[in-house]
Amino acid sequence: MEETIDLSKLFGILKKNIKYIIVLPIVFLILSMVITFVFMTPKYSTSTQVLVNQKETDNQMMAQQVQSNLQLVNTYSEIIKSPRILDKVSKNLKGKYTSNELSGMLTVTNQAESQILNIAVENESRETASKVANEIAKVFSKDVNKIMNVDNVSILSKADNNGSKVSPKPLINAVVGVFFGLIVALIVIFLKELLDKRIKTEEDVEEQLNIPVLGTIQRFDQ
Repeated sequence: MEETIDLSKLFGILKKNIKYIIVLPIVFLILSMVITFVFMTPKYSTSTQVLVNQKETDNQMMAQQVQSNLQLVNTYSEIIKSPRILDKVSKNLKGKYTSNELSGMLTVTNQAESQILNIAVENESRETASKVANEIAKVFSKDVNKIMNVDNVSILSKADNNGSKVSPKPLINAVVGVFFGLIVALIVIFLKELLDKRIKTEEDVEEQLNIPVLGTIQRFDQ
């Protein structure tokens, strides 16, 4: 005989262990907030943009030139993140950050069918983030001429010191904390019920011993 899941019994188990479902999410919520505001260092992101576009071109060749620039955008993205560019940026910043550290801060993106590259930098300081982003754009726009033998990159906009805060994110961390608290609560309840082999109800007697229950004796407190 196959066992079926009794939803009323399942809800009864959850109701009996409601304290775990309430307490553990609250504990994990408090823990996530402590980690967010005490142990996590705020980081800010600012960005600069460079334009991949030929400054002077024949009107008849413009369409082909634009298509060629679009195909080179991915190549330019990799050049920006290359050691040649980042090593020079590190040197210009007087070695404050290594090329590997700069690579960890850097994110290069571009929208589909766009000739604009967005150079974003994350750092604990808004001023440092903007300084690094502008220096990367400056070095890239100068050195790409030598690397690719082209003259079609220009700085479209510079990064300012008003970078947006990207981490930590208290709301997301709070939701994650509550979610993990619920998961842990359900695991605790499941293990508690699974490992508890005591016979506590008439249904347990019939289920475990496979014998009918003829009667019950009430428990009287003294």
